[in-house]
Amino acid sequence: MKSGVLSSGINWIKTQMKARSFRILAAAGILTGIALGAEFLLFSYSILKIARYLMLLEGMFVIAWIDQHERRIPNRILLLLLGIRAVILAAEWILVPSMGLALLISSALGLLLGGGLFLIAHLISRGGVGMGDVKLFAVIGTYVGAGSIMPLVFLTALAAALYSLVMLALKKVSMKEEIPFAPFVLAGVILAMALGM
Repeated sequence: MKSGVLSSGINWIKTQMKARSFRILAAAGILTGIALGAEFLLFSYSILKIARYLMLLEGMFVIAWIDQHERRIPNRILLLLLGIRAVILAAEWILVPSMGLALLISSALGLLLGGGLFLIAHLISRGGVGMGDVKLFAVIGTYVGAGSIMPLVFLTALAAALYSLVMLALKKVSMKEEIPFAPFVLAGVILAMALGM
């Protein structure tokens, strides 16, 4: 089963690489990862924290691409990211036992705050905010923790609002038009990481 999932993932990437826009996005993802990785090293982040943030970042590039083109956020990728986070959390707990419980609590609270906030938005908007967005913010919350999820939500909303205002002013979109949200979540993640949140 694992080889089937791996080969389907590789085949998907090969197919997407035919599109010039995907190759540009892949290059942007690599360059952004290198730049943020250098910043993280400069600020003396632990190797596991760097790995955690870079896994989230690269996963967000893939999710943003899929949401932009297919208007969906795949559960498989969210589950993969959640599994990776669990492994990194276990490693963090083993290597720094005194911080293990605090990291677990922060991760769990990040999941509840991120997912909970967007679940409320989903219920209020009667589906205007999709369940994919709810699950995405729950997963992101496990990566960034309780202290950073709300600033990340703010930066995401700010990026989406600025884009929408510009597009409305240019008459490229209408008020009723739906736009995929994951690309703005990617922007929020990048900004939050770059600002050290």
